[in-house]
Amino acid sequence: MLASGVVIVTSMVEGQPWGVTLSSLSSFSADPARIAFSIKRSTATAQSIAESGEFGVAILSAASVELAARQAAPGQPKFLAAEAVAGDGPLLGIPAIAGALYNLECKSVVEVEVLDHLLVVADVLSATTDATEESGLVFFNRLFGTFFRHEGEK
Repeated sequence: MLASGVVIVTSMVEGQPWGVTLSSLSSFSADPARIAFSIKRSTATAQSIAESGEFGVAILSAASVELAARQAAPGQPKFLAAEAVAGDGPLLGIPAIAGALYNLECKSVVEVEVLDHLLVVADVLSATTDATEESGLVFFNRLFGTFFRHEGEK
């Protein structure tokens, strides 16, 4: 099992901000800036991405444990509480997550059905931050945690 960063993929569902926690995000390309992730095809988020091709990605800070857990709860609606939303992104108006290390606005360029998942490759159109937290949220062995520097490292 590998440790991974934690993100919330955001979109609009039924006219309301929606977000689901994922740990499958990876950088796909630096130039152009592209990301990739997989998501279960039956989710409202995957259906929203398939319909509009536009979504947000919030790279979560270590302070976002409760929000990450809430948006990951199986079988529960993923509507975002008003206090979790910091506003809309500058280009697409996609919901941005309050306190995230970065909020990305993305446009899907490739979607591939793989078994019961959708593999999404997307261009990053904008990246914004207002975070002061330096540590990202990490998921490992079914637990949320943080990454820290070993003594003596610079």
